[in-house]
Amino acid sequence: MTGRILVVDDEKTLRHFLRLNLQEQGYEVTEAADGQTALTFIEQQRFDVALVDLRLTDMDGLDIVRRLRQLAPTTSVIILTAYATLDSAVEALRQGAHDYLTKPFDTSELLASVADGLARQSAEEPTQVKPTESVLEIKDLKLNPHNRQVTRRGEAVNLTPTEFDILAVLMAQPNVAMDSITLIRHVRGYEATEADARAIARVHIHRLRHKLETDPATPQYVTTIAGGRYLISTD
Repeated sequence: MTGRILVVDDEKTLRHFLRLNLQEQGYEVTEAADGQTALTFIEQQRFDVALVDLRLTDMDGLDIVRRLRQLAPTTSVIILTAYATLDSAVEALRQGAHDYLTKPFDTSELLASVADGLARQSAEEPTQVKPTESVLEIKDLKLNPHNRQVTRRGEAVNLTPTEFDILAVLMAQPNVAMDSITLIRHVRGYEATEADARAIARVHIHRLRHKLETDPATPQYVTTIAGGRYLISTD
């Protein structure tokens, strides 16, 4: 899978790490060390995916997200954030960002998010999961498809669009084990290979568990079934 990636980060070492790992996958990578340079690139070129750090030396990364929404609404934006700026990352999601990665992140998480963003480019139409018109409730989880909010024991849980859609699909079909290919098709509207689907689903499920579970190692909500399938049990 080829694609043009814009990396916007003022940390030279991280940009180098990102460029090397992305180029190894065959991606064409453009680097920007500050926001103004990034805006210049955005006005001159088209990118499939933009990796944008929220804390830049010359501007707020949210300004770049807004500009991308105006000039290149089909570009998948992945936010790079530290825990200290997590609220800003959630705000970026509300403004149309595709995903966010919390520093430090591992290579598999990065590549899965980029692959997911690229695959959305090839889908015929953007897909937003609408598994039901009703609020879904399982155990102490509540998912509202109208405002796309999730609560656990009454407390809001901030999910990325992909995490929300995966949870919505699973909660709409409780006690049904869903394989990764079917899950990604439902969530994003494209056909992925088994290897790509498993890699993408595994990363998002891993992150979803860390947001939902008291102990992610022994999940009580999203469980894994043999063969790389996932389900939510009502038991």
